[in-house]
Order: sequence, then C-alpha cells, then structure tokens
Amino acid sequence: MADHTSNRMTRDELVAEVERLGPWFHAIDLGQGVITKTKSSSGELDDHPLGEWQVIKECLPADLAGKSLLDVGCNAGFFAVEAKRRGAARVLGVDVQRHHVRQACFVRRALGLGIEFRRLSVYDLSGPGIGQFDITLALGLLYHCKHLVQALENLFYVTRELLIIETAIYPTPEPLERVRSNLGLITPDVARGRVTHLLAYIENPPESKEAVYNWFLPSVASMIALLKNVGFKEIEARPYQDDRAVFVCRKERSEADSASLNSLAAALTLEYGETNCHAGDVLRFSFHAKNTGLGRWLAGGEAGTGKGAVRLGAHLLRDDEEEAVWDYGRGELPRDVALGEAVRVEIKLQAPDRPGRYCVEFDMVSEHLSWFEDLGSSPIRHDLHVAPPSPAEG
Repeated sequence: MADHTSNRMTRDELVAEVERLGPWFHAIDLGQGVITKTKSSSGELDDHPLGEWQVIKECLPADLAGKSLLDVGCNAGFFAVEAKRRGAARVLGVDVQRHHVRQACFVRRALGLGIEFRRLSVYDLSGPGIGQFDITLALGLLYHCKHLVQALENLFYVTRELLIIETAIYPTPEPLERVRSNLGLITPDVARGRVTHLLAYIENPPESKEAVYNWFLPSVASMIALLKNVGFKEIEARPYQDDRAVFVCRKERSEADSASLNSLAAALTLEYGETNCHAGDVLRFSFHAKNTGLGRWLAGGEAGTGKGAVRLGAHLLRDDEEEAVWDYGRGELPRDVALGEAVRVEIKLQAPDRPGRYCVEFDMVSEHLSWFEDLGSSPIRHDLHVAPPSPAEG
C-alpha cells in the first residue's frame, strides 16, 4: 500500500483530533510536537508502550523489507507504525474495539503511512480473507481472552514464520510437582509430557466486557506448554519484569504448516455421489475437501513410513446404524494441502453384495493416527439404496 504523504495534517488539526479521540493508551509521536498522550489513562506509564517496544524490537529483524506483519490487538497502532518504519511491505493492525481502530486510522492519516487497520477479534483470524503473515504480534492481548486456547490456535494459523507474544505472567516456581483434586492425585509423567503447570483464572463479575477485563495469568512454563500444544516447535521465553514476559515462537520452513494432531480439521462437501445402485456395482464419489485446521495435510505422510498421510476414508453402516465395514475404502489426495486450501478428492467403492439400505460415512483420516471426527470435524453421511444384482445380459 502506498504512503499517503499528500494527506499530512496541520498542527492545529492534529491537536484537535487527538483531543477528540481521547483517551489514549498508546503514546505516538505524530510530529510537529504533537504526541497522542502525555499522561497515563489507566495506570500505565506516560510514554507507554515505549518501554515495551525496547524489548519487542530486539525480537524483530532490524529490516522488515518484503515481510508482511499482522498486529493483533493493535490498539492505536504504535507497533504497526514501528513495523512500517522498519520497511515491512504490508502491515495490518486489527482490534476488536472500535475506538482503538478509529484512533489507529487517524494515526495512519497523520503520519502518511500505508498501514491497514480493521476491526476484528483474535477469534476472527481463521475466517476467510485473512490469510497468513510472515510475522504476527500479539502484545498485551492474551490475558484479555476468555478463550485462550482458541486465540493461540488462531495466532498459529495466521503466522507463517514468527509469532511474538507479550503478556502478563504468574510469577511462580515451575513445575508444580503434584496437584490434589476430587479426581485424585495427579503426578507428572515427563516421558508422556504430562507435567502440571500453573494457569491462574481471574474471577470477574458476569457483566465484564471481555476485551477490557483480564481473565488468565499463565506461568512461563504453562505458556510454553500451550504454545507447543498448538503446534509451535521453537519457543523462547524472555521474562523482562517479575510479572511480564515475551515469547518468541518460530516456525522453520520445514514445519511452517505442520501442527499437532489435534489441530487437524476438515470441511467436506459432496460434489457427486450415487444414491441408488445394484449389489456389487462400482460407486464413484467426488468431494470438495477444505483444510480448516492448523496443519498442512501431507499426502504421503512421514518419509519411509507413510504415517500421518491424510486421505479420504469411508465407513459402511447398515440402515440400523450397525457397522457393516469400517474400512470401506480410501481416496488419495492429489497433493499436499496447505492451511485454508481445498482440493477435489475422488473415492471409488464397491457396493455391498447384500441388497438393502445403507449409509456411507465419509471422513478424513490421518493414517495410523486418527480419524478427523475424533478430533472435532464433522463427517459426511450419504444414504445408499442397494438393489439386487442386475440380470445378466443375454
């Protein structure tokens, strides 16, 4: 997006808009001696987030030329502005609060910078039209999320290379050795990854507005465990205050689209399929299969073993829901399928020899690991009426 230097404002115009759009949480220098705020609005430092930027900028490349960057929970746009000044090719800032987006759009106009701002929630990031960004920032965001894991999954989804999280943390030694509950004694099982970590929930009144109130305080170890569970492999924690930390999460190219097993998901649409047939007939079905999860579907699976290969599978059920044939057939992917992409998948099956009413259930499967239905996706059901075999032609 081109810079808009022709739209620069006079000092009086800047001062008037700053006053009209107050109060401000971000102190942004607009030039001509005008700063968006000069005193704290809710207990933060007068120059906030300048101190936080001193930590964040050390986690970013000095030159962002050619990179795309997404700032989630951008507030008035301080970090989006700094990313653009470092040469980022595209910068998008999103925030759920309309007031912050209005402030950010004014900052963009005042500085004449080509930055996009949209009113979106972190929960909207996996929707259509968002895509992926080389770098994602989630600064001062996660403790405002009532649905913490969903927020992290969406941040994984939109990040191509680097995610930087800054958050409040619970200052406590890690890990906890044992926790007593009504379910009995839980002990760590390091070999299977079952270590207990502390994650504090902050009780709020029922009328609390999610984006304004705080909900969770993770410990450093629980934050790392959560990030690993959504798919990040390389995570560096950088505590910089007793109660604040930055987490730098990188995706290597070889794993940029991979994720944990529980991040596999699909949306299936039947394009073509036979409903009436004769016993023993060859049946052909065609599906539109979209990757709605957080990981790339690998058509061939792991090299040498095929483990994890994603295919279209089918189960044959009788009319009374009794299982007739569990592994009824497979359909191959034409290629690997990246996040958000869709492919056409065909599967060929043979009608049962016994006439009657059946149901064919179609689902994606990660071979030797799991059916997608067990991970939360919805299979497709297709009724099938099987007539007796066709009379032999004379």
